[in-house]
Amino acid sequence: MNINGENLKVLDGFNAYESDVDTTHMDEDGLDIEDIDGTRVDNKVTREYMNSNGDKLELTVGVLNNGKPVQALNAYGYSKKVINGKDDYFKTEMDDGRQQYKFQYIKDGKLVKIEAPSEDSIGKVMT
Repeated sequence: MNINGENLKVLDGFNAYESDVDTTHMDEDGLDIEDIDGTRVDNKVTREYMNSNGDKLELTVGVLNNGKPVQALNAYGYSKKVINGKDDYFKTEMDDGRQQYKFQYIKDGKLVKIEAPSEDSIGKVMT
């Protein structure tokens, strides 16, 4: 699956559920800034998938305009962790009564966030 120019794998048994594209823009109250858990991006694309058990897989990729790279993450509430060779930010939390595992990292100047039903699933999604 290519999301905002980043290739990620969709886990077997998961089907497309919802998709969303958000961009920074001017609204009636001024500038509407997009972010991924506190890290500013100008455009983010999110794709959500669900399996027959109701487990959710959410993949989000954020970029800055004009090809500028995302330099650092502002991952409040996350801890440093290495998954699949990437040393970035991880946390777990309950979502709709289910434990969700979240991991954020920067790849090729893009912010990638994976939310999966297990830590092992995160590694399988990453390419």
